[in-house]
Amino acid sequence: MKNPNEIQNRAGRRIITAVLGILVITTLYPIYWLVVNSFRKTEQIVTGDTFGLPDELFLGNYYDAIVNRNVLHYFKNSVIYTLLTIILTVLISTMLAYALTRMRWKYKKLGMSIAMFGILLPSQIVVIPIFMIMRKLHLVDHPLSIILVISAFNIGVSTMIASGFLKGIPYEMEEAAVMDGCGIFRLFFRIIFPLMKSPIAAMSIYIFLNSWNEFIYSLVLLNSDEKKTLPLMLLGYSTRSGSNFGGLFAAMVITSFIPILLYLFFSRQVENAISAGSILK
Repeated sequence: MKNPNEIQNRAGRRIITAVLGILVITTLYPIYWLVVNSFRKTEQIVTGDTFGLPDELFLGNYYDAIVNRNVLHYFKNSVIYTLLTIILTVLISTMLAYALTRMRWKYKKLGMSIAMFGILLPSQIVVIPIFMIMRKLHLVDHPLSIILVISAFNIGVSTMIASGFLKGIPYEMEEAAVMDGCGIFRLFFRIIFPLMKSPIAAMSIYIFLNSWNEFIYSLVLLNSDEKKTLPLMLLGYSTRSGSNFGGLFAAMVITSFIPILLYLFFSRQVENAISAGSILK
């Protein structure tokens, strides 16, 4: 006769396996649906079966996205803006976190409060003030405006991620470096910064996810087509005469290429970045 506890454990494992299987299907199916419909004509998407495999692969959508819509140009813009945003945010956040956790200065508590306020402040409610500031700085329709704004909204969370790591570093390491004549900047960039590989990876992916998908500020601050990003390019598929769903899906597949690769190769860092952001928010 089987042990009742063993039967309950097996039943529990089966239920958990079933729930996880459902979650996997609901997560992967939208990607499958997007890829499959990117090889269909818009007429087939609107009037036909969009769930099964297409009868024939229609490559015209990718031709339209790459050649007619110049999606690779917007892809390049998004990559450049995102990389510069990550570099700027990581540099400022790590230095700010070091100042807040390892140094003693008069306005330390005020600096921590400002960093926390930046986390709690929704970015959508300050669109107009930021636009006015950028207009006075003559940065409207300039890539620097997007880089500065997105960096500013990611500094708070990134600083908290870096601060949590820096609190665990022993002070004896810094004291020995100071006794050897090491200055503050040399101490930070030669000793502290190389130790922060794990938090920097989590910060970078968190910043990437926010920057790559940025839409509102790109729409407000960028006017020229040659400076726009991928989300703004996707908006162009909807017109008064209708929507080119096939071309839109093809462009979305190209847009999703880097985030999917990022998750496949750095899934642990992605999970850490998302969990850190959700906790701090």
